[in-house]
Amino acid sequence: MDTKKLGDNDEEPKVFLRRFWGLVPSVGLIVGVVIGTGIFVSPTGILRGVSGSVGLAFVVWVVCAVLALLGGLCYTELAASFTKSGGEFTYLLEAFGPIPAYLRVWTLFVILSPADMAIQSLTVANYLTTPLVGDCIDAPYWSVRCTALCVFCLIIFINCVSVRLSSHLLVILTVAKTVGLCIIIITGFVLLAQGKTANFHQPFKVEEFDFKLLPSAFYAGIFAYSGWDNITCITEEIKKPEKTIAKAMVLSLLGVTVIYLLSNIAYLTVMTPNEILGSSAVAADFAEKSLGKMSWIIWIFVALSAAGSLNGGAFSRGRIFFVASREGYLPEIISMVHIKWKTPLPAMALSLPITVGMLLTGSIWELLTFSTFVDTAFIVLTLFTLPYLRWTRPERELPFRVPMVFCYIFISVTMFILIVTFYTDFIQAFIGVAATLFGLVFYFIGIRWKTQPRIMKKTMQNTNHFLQKIFMSIPQEVKTY
Repeated sequence: MDTKKLGDNDEEPKVFLRRFWGLVPSVGLIVGVVIGTGIFVSPTGILRGVSGSVGLAFVVWVVCAVLALLGGLCYTELAASFTKSGGEFTYLLEAFGPIPAYLRVWTLFVILSPADMAIQSLTVANYLTTPLVGDCIDAPYWSVRCTALCVFCLIIFINCVSVRLSSHLLVILTVAKTVGLCIIIITGFVLLAQGKTANFHQPFKVEEFDFKLLPSAFYAGIFAYSGWDNITCITEEIKKPEKTIAKAMVLSLLGVTVIYLLSNIAYLTVMTPNEILGSSAVAADFAEKSLGKMSWIIWIFVALSAAGSLNGGAFSRGRIFFVASREGYLPEIISMVHIKWKTPLPAMALSLPITVGMLLTGSIWELLTFSTFVDTAFIVLTLFTLPYLRWTRPERELPFRVPMVFCYIFISVTMFILIVTFYTDFIQAFIGVAATLFGLVFYFIGIRWKTQPRIMKKTMQNTNHFLQKIFMSIPQEVKTY
């Protein structure tokens, strides 16, 4: 089917993804994804990684914030210079070719995106069910899983039926989670004003520093700030992306950094470093100690926070699969748009089975170990495209340009963390690399193998047509890039 350039006059409404996202929804997307569960669980991981030093923990928070901002500005240049959605997939494909781009989509589709959505869904379920049964006992296993499944399916349904509804929900949940964190911050600072400063005396004192734990501190911090790259996945749906993405990135990450630092100060006015180290849910324990019977308020806000991150992640990651399919690296059905709702419904729906499987069988921490190392490695690889494209394509028009020193700082620090991880946790790093490279099997069978048997091609074609009817979807009728 021929496509027309966006703006061609035609009386009939065409099926394509509209440019709906302005500055406010874009800020809501970044903040909504970044402030998920990280600020409620990462303080423990960071403090453990720096051997209990309060001062060093704040240094890690600041370093990870600077890394996120530098990486975000570098991604902004890439998003402004390429008019396609798809984020890292698009940039890797343009710079380094199909294999790195396919492996990025492979890890997202099979491992990272399902694991992340399962983590957020389970977090929502845990924080919704625990107040109902009391915090002295664990909620029944299947009640948590079924609640998580219902939450996940509801978020996916909303993203399938309406872009406008999804963006409005994102803004609402972003406001809700910000209010929850403000309650924590105000409570902590009221106690701080009353003289609760004991935990800030000698902040850099460490009895015995364990260097092997340091990478885990940075991974916890990176996890807390992760999600800033999601805005580049929807470039084709953003109004004036060359300006909007840069403004949204800076405003969002500066705001998130301030909120994170103030939240950690609040935590430490109520809880000692040892209490934080022994906590699996810092915000919940903080609420129990400071708010008493009203602690359920924080539980609800944490659930809303995770739901907002789930909604933003589902929205943006679906666009990566949509673009990868449009470029021929995933089945054709994934690049189609629902004829009525004008959403990439197949891209959203076909990610359900793997996520549901992880959600019903895995724990939060088991799922988390799948993702952080591989995700960080691909972000570094994507950042290498910036100097490479500057060198090989100097004639490229750059509506937004960042100093290359930003890119080099990000790459250097993150590469150091990755290398140290290989030394301190070789098995986890090896499993991540092996799982990524396993995608080459599917790449050569599904993409490079041009002489596939006729029956195999016919089966794929029939399956595609069947799913197209089920999802009531067709290819875009307007070229949006």
